[in-house]
Amino acid sequence: MRPASGREESALFGLRGNAKVCTILLPLYGIPFSFYFFYLSLYLREAGVDDKALGILMLASSAASVIFSFVAAPLVDRMGRRRSTLVFSLVSSSLPPLVFALSGSFAFAFLAFVLTGANKIMSVGYYLLMSEDASERERATAFNLFNVVIVAAGVLVPLSDGFIHRFGLVAVERFFLWFSFVSMSCLAVLRDRLVTETATGRIVMATRRAEGFGWKGLFKPFIAAARYLARRPVALAAMLANVFFYVYYIVGTNNGLYFTPYFGDALGLGGSAALLGSVYAAATLVAMLVLNPLINRFGAVANTVAGALLSATGLASLCLAPAENFPWALAAVVVSAGGSGVLKSAVDTLIVATTEGEARTGIYATANVLSSLLGIGAGFLCGSLYGQNPRLLYALSSIIVLAIPLGFARSRIAGPGTASKVR
Repeated sequence: MRPASGREESALFGLRGNAKVCTILLPLYGIPFSFYFFYLSLYLREAGVDDKALGILMLASSAASVIFSFVAAPLVDRMGRRRSTLVFSLVSSSLPPLVFALSGSFAFAFLAFVLTGANKIMSVGYYLLMSEDASERERATAFNLFNVVIVAAGVLVPLSDGFIHRFGLVAVERFFLWFSFVSMSCLAVLRDRLVTETATGRIVMATRRAEGFGWKGLFKPFIAAARYLARRPVALAAMLANVFFYVYYIVGTNNGLYFTPYFGDALGLGGSAALLGSVYAAATLVAMLVLNPLINRFGAVANTVAGALLSATGLASLCLAPAENFPWALAAVVVSAGGSGVLKSAVDTLIVATTEGEARTGIYATANVLSSLLGIGAGFLCGSLYGQNPRLLYALSSIIVLAIPLGFARSRIAGPGTASKVR
C-alpha cells in the first residue's frame, strides 16, 4: 500500500509497503529455520525415530497439509490476508520448533509436523499480503528476494559444526529450536503491526462476510479456480509446475528429511554432509543471483523447462554417485541445486504472471491441495524406498521433476486459448 499521507516512504530494492516489510523481516524466519531443519532428522534419530518413522512423519505432514489446504481459500478470504498470516504463522512456524524442543520423540514430532501443515493457509495469506498491492516489478523483486533470503540462510549452516563437536548435536539442535520459536514469534507479531490489509483483501473479506458462512463457501474458490484454469492452458501448466515442484521440494532438495542422512547412508560421506548442504545452498543462491538474470530474456516457460531438466540431471547423478566419491557428489549437488534455483524462481514468477484478481486465492489453494495429496504418496514411497535402497529416493525425485516440462508440452498442444501473456 502507498502511504496515505502523500509523503513518499523510503524504498528497499524498489519495494514499498507490505512487500518491503515482508522482505525486511524475512531473515527472522529464514536463518533460524535453516539451522534447525538441517539437523532435525539427525536430532529425531538420536531420539529413536527410525527411517520408516521419518516417512510416516512426512506422510502425516502431507495429510495435514491436504486438510489445511482445503480450507485455506475460504479462511484467507474471510479472515483477511493480514490476520490469517499472523494466526497461521504462529501455528505453523512458531509452535513446531517449540514442540520439537520439548521432545524429539515420535509423538511430539508427529504433533509438530501436523502443525506445520497449517503453513498451507499461512502461505496463501502471506504471498497475497506481500504481492497483491505491489506493482509487477515490485512483485517480481519481492519473490526473488524472498527466495534469496531463504537460500542464503542455508549457506551459514556449517558455522554450527564447531558447536556440535563441542556440545553435542542434541544440545545444539535444542538451542536452535528454542531460538527459532522466539525469533519466529517476534517476526509474526512485528510484521502484523507494520503491514496493512490489501485492497483486494478488504473487498473479498467484506463480500465473504456479507454472504455469511455456508458449506458452499468452502467449494466456491475451487470452482472459480477450475473455471479460470480451464480457459487458460498456460496458467494450468504453471499451477501444475508449482504442484510438482513443491512435491520435489520436500523429497529431493535440502529441505527433505532424507537429504542429510543420504550422504552417510548411501555415499559414505556422512562427515561431509554439512559441507555439501552448504554447497547446495550456495549453488542455489548463485543460480538465483547470477544465472537467472542472464536467462530471463528467454522467458519464464523456457526457464522452468531448463531448470527442471538441469535438476533432473543432478538428481540422476546423485542416484548414480559411487560410494565415497566426494568430487562426484559435489558436482551432482551443484547441478541439482543450480537447477532448483532456476526452477523455483521461474515457477514463482509463472503462477503470479498467469493468474489475476479474486481467482488467485483459489488457484493457490488448489495447488496446495494437489501438492499435499501427491506429497502423501511421496511420503509413503520415501519411507519404503529409502529403507530398501536410499538411491531410489533420487530416482523418484527425477521422475517428479521431469513431469514439469511434460505439463508445458501438453499446454502447447492444447493451444494458447485466452492465456495471459507470460513475461
